[in-house]
Amino acid sequence: MGGIPTSSMSDVAFLLLVFFLSTTKFDIKKGLGIVLPPASTKADKRVKLKDENITKVLINKEGEILLKTKDSEEQISMAKLKSRIRTLVKNNPDMVISLKTDRKSKYKYMVMVLDRLQAAGAEKISLSTN
Repeated sequence: MGGIPTSSMSDVAFLLLVFFLSTTKFDIKKGLGIVLPPASTKADKRVKLKDENITKVLINKEGEILLKTKDSEEQISMAKLKSRIRTLVKNNPDMVISLKTDRKSKYKYMVMVLDRLQAAGAEKISLSTN
């Protein structure tokens, strides 16, 4: 009884597989280039920061920025953030910037503020979400 020859079907499937694997472009996702400090060897080791060494930068879901220091609290624009942080870090080299974003905030707001903080010379930055 006659039939369809299937002896070369595996060769064709292999060639199609090689063709699609070699012509497919795989997207490479890039993350944030952040250097993290080494992990602590002691789990109970905690550092207590003085209130005057902490500046909080809060971002709401609309992208508005609130800058809170020990003495003041002000809403600030993205344009003025860099110069304000530069002044704070220059006056206090031990300043730690705590960057908090609302869970419903867009990722781009956090990245934009983080870029401005790093450009202003802030090296001690804490990231978190609400």
